Amino acid sequence: MADFSKNSEQVEGMHDYRLHVFRLVAEKLNFTQASRSLRISQPAVTQHIKLLEEYYGQPLFVRGVGAISLTPAGHALLEHTIKIEVMHAGLEKRLLAGLAVVGGPLKLAASTTIAQYLLPRWLGRFQQSYPQVELSLRMGNTEEVTGALLAKRVDLGLIEGPSNRRELKAVSFYEDEIVPVAAPNHPLAVSRKISVEQLQQAPCVLREQGSGTRRVVESALKRAKIDPKKLNVVMISDSSETIKGILETGMGVGFLSRLALRHELQRKTLQVLSVPGLKITRPLRILFPQGPEPLGPAGVFVDFLQDSALKET
Repeated sequence: MADFSKNSEQVEGMHDYRLHVFRLVAEKLNFTQASRSLRISQPAVTQHIKLLEEYYGQPLFVRGVGAISLTPAGHALLEHTIKIEVMHAGLEKRLLAGLAVVGGPLKLAASTTIAQYLLPRWLGRFQQSYPQVELSLRMGNTEEVTGALLAKRVDLGLIEGPSNRRELKAVSFYEDEIVPVAAPNHPLAVSRKISVEQLQQAPCVLREQGSGTRRVVESALKRAKIDPKKLNVVMISDSSETIKGILETGMGVGFLSRLALRHELQRKTLQVLSVPGLKITRPLRILFPQGPEPLGPAGVFVDFLQDSALKET
């Protein structure tokens, strides 16, 4: 496989151009038509695709008689390329508007899981890239974040649950998973499969009403034919850290984001339970007022957030 990682910035720019060439070929599924759109020769298009396939170490197209089609790797690269080009176009628009130097206040509100377990490792990098931005972050559940944005106390909101407010636009930026967990010594932890009855009878610790996590969990339980009202709820908390501490004692079962469980699963103080038919995923969303796309520090942060999420998927 060709190693482009040690080459110059000029070669990195060429790599971006090759992705653009790849996108046109992938969309047209025709080398000749792509070469005409790009105003370069067909052999040049073929060479760009060949170098990309060498770089990624696998074919991107299936060559047939008079036709080509995308391989699974090609489909994945096309999806990635489209996202990258959209983000680059947004950044170029802001730079051309004279916003190359980004500074000033940026007020964020984020729901608990995002604020505690996702943002810390990203905000440091953002501050290093944009030292003139004055960041502030407040934390609350989904309803509180939405309220702060509607009251114009913050510039952007980051939420875990759905938002039904027409005044706000929600854009997904990260796919999260919520899993049922218990201590390894809990009776359900030794079961390969857990029945609905076992889950309903086990003492359960849940997040508070208004929490995005609680709302998503209850919706997923209903889809799995499990009535949330029949859960044996013994405690409610607005803190994932508190819930983790309680569950580690072996007291019961809880539903928590994998983002919040990174250390506990590594140390094996908590264990994911297997409940057939229960799959809980949710998009984490950026919220901002309807209308023009955010500009200034808010717009740059939206781009940064999407780019950071893309690098982790």
